[in-house]
Amino acid sequence: MSQLLKAEITDCQETGPGVWVTELLAPSLAQAAVPGQFIHIRCGEDSDPLLRRPISIHAVYRRSGLVKIMFQVVGQGTTWLAGRRDGLLDVMGPLGRGFTTLTGEQTGTAAVPRLVVVGGGIGAAPLYFLLQELARAGNAQQVKVLLGARNAEHLLIHNAVKLLGFSVGVATDDGSAGYHGPVTDLLAEELQLKLDYVYACGPAPMLKTLCGMLQYAGVPGEVSVEERMACGVGACLSCVCRVKDAGGMETYRHACVDGPVFAAGEVVW
Repeated sequence: MSQLLKAEITDCQETGPGVWVTELLAPSLAQAAVPGQFIHIRCGEDSDPLLRRPISIHAVYRRSGLVKIMFQVVGQGTTWLAGRRDGLLDVMGPLGRGFTTLTGEQTGTAAVPRLVVVGGGIGAAPLYFLLQELARAGNAQQVKVLLGARNAEHLLIHNAVKLLGFSVGVATDDGSAGYHGPVTDLLAEELQLKLDYVYACGPAPMLKTLCGMLQYAGVPGEVSVEERMACGVGACLSCVCRVKDAGGMETYRHACVDGPVFAAGEVVW
């Protein structure tokens, strides 16, 4: 259940070019959050900017009550947020539909499911929380993580993911780290093997390609889409996303309420 609360800033660090991680003390939020959800933050001392900023939950430490967000500075609101080193943030959350954490029973087998997690650019941010949960469940050996970025400098979370015990594949557009090319090329290799499920978050072109690949291979999965969100609770139409319903008919859903996580076969690109 979402809450309106004041979260204490306990740390704020730049972890990449224009990418920041802010740590918040928010025990009730830490207990309620699931991977893939986001929070809506008031980024200002007054009504300028007027709208809250939606930022995905990057990491959760339930025992200590700490929550981390990772965000890229792109405008007035995120510039203000990156400048906060202490104090309280006006936060609403957790919001949205998160990822489904699979078990062997859900995939029709007693075995631990074989999963692939794909992140592109800043889209890697919410995937770390998902990987935390998978690691706690003891599934690290059955999960392959694929991360893409424009270059080595812009790669995110790869070292932290390795510390969780996951195998990581890296792709960069300029070849400065790992495979020279799109991260979906690495996914194509994994799809030659038997996969049970794929999770992904990243830019729309990457997700469009990825969803097409999954459909062709007959592998289910979930993607977290990036849409502009004004209200965060489904009251406005700023974040509508075109999807297919159960009967295959096209319709529109709110990314802030019905998503941001959707089944890979649902989204109409």
